Amino acid sequence: MGMSTNIVGFVSPENEIYQKQVKVLKACIEAGISELPKETAKYFGSKHAGEYLIEEKLTTDIITHEYSNDFQSGYEIIVSEIPEDVHKIRFVNSW
Repeated sequence: MGMSTNIVGFVSPENEIYQKQVKVLKACIEAGISELPKETAKYFGSKHAGEYLIEEKLTTDIITHEYSNDFQSGYEIIVSEIPEDVHKIRFVNSW
């Protein structure tokens, strides 16, 4: 049986930028506007308004680099590559 490791970053729902962009997204949805303003589209990574973006944005990929040497292997995270708004990183092992 093998094991896999995934590394996920989380944005705080209390983050000011996140809250601002969610307000814009919700306003667009309520107004029936399907295409988001440029700044909000860039933030969510989609130009189309959708409720799913609210939860999806709370997780983000963390860039990892595999390493191995004598009898060891694993992942490295370069701190400067962590997105600015990430407040928590989770290492998930699955069997």
